[in-house]
Amino acid sequence: MKKFFKRLIILILVAVIAVGAIFHKRILLGYGIAEKYISLKDEIPNTKNVDITSISNSMNYKDIVYKDTNGVKLTLDIYSPLKNVYKKSPVILYVHGGSWVYGDKSLPEVLTPVLDTFRDQGYTIISTSYELMRNKEDFNKQVCDVKDTIRWIYKNADTYNFDTDEIGMIGFSSGAHLSLMAAYSPNDDFTDDTSLSSYPSKVKYLVDFAGPTDLSLLNTTNLNFDLNKVFSSVRNRESVINKFNPINYVSKDDPNTLIIHSKSDKTVPFESAEKLYEKCQEENSKAEFIALNNSGHDLSGISSDDIVAISKGLFMFIVSNSPL
Repeated sequence: MKKFFKRLIILILVAVIAVGAIFHKRILLGYGIAEKYISLKDEIPNTKNVDITSISNSMNYKDIVYKDTNGVKLTLDIYSPLKNVYKKSPVILYVHGGSWVYGDKSLPEVLTPVLDTFRDQGYTIISTSYELMRNKEDFNKQVCDVKDTIRWIYKNADTYNFDTDEIGMIGFSSGAHLSLMAAYSPNDDFTDDTSLSSYPSKVKYLVDFAGPTDLSLLNTTNLNFDLNKVFSSVRNRESVINKFNPINYVSKDDPNTLIIHSKSDKTVPFESAEKLYEKCQEENSKAEFIALNNSGHDLSGISSDDIVAISKGLFMFIVSNSPL
């Protein structure tokens, strides 16, 4: 384990240099990420392990209602910058996974070293919720919820000192699917809360962790009981798939995208990520692709090599799309 973390430090610092890190901030950022991974428990983290000792305990604003439609209040959490580095704070929005039917906005431990370090450099982290499906399909509502979160950030930029020119997204699994839909679809599509509908929904970059990009590729034999009920409720399956496939919205105007997917994913096939990357290339949409080798869909069983690939790749991608 110690050898792994030493290797991680070296590779991240090499990555710092690779993205032009003659800048002092980038050197500190790269070292800070590696240092925080060292401080984790010996157990390699995955998306099910939620860190309750670090970033979660330093939350500044919890359960802020960002919309209230049909009597359902949806909330988000704000983790403010640990240092005031910029006049306005860049924002990273996290969208959780859970098969569209489970999950909450707690931050996964595998991401906390990266997110904590960016907070050290003046970033705001926002984690949002969306209305989970219950017995029937409602992708439309969930995409609206994620898109309305972005609109809320624009609406409240002055209150919380957000830099709306520097908004990035990170989504896991179903959260990545919803993030792709929200970021790739036209600005005025998928509106729900009328008090937010006039605000933009543009983001600068997006990280897709194992997101379904073509719903027809999902392994339906692996569906959990609740998701199976949801999918069984779909009447016009082809129409729903066509409308809610992120790959159908790819264009040259999309935000820069980092695709991270494991070849060993048994839930969302690796082909889903390959197809998105190929489509982005066809449409001249900027995209990068990191293929993991050994981890499961939820990053269970992740190897040290894959941890290095994620931490280095995520760091390089965010920095290259940031004011650092």
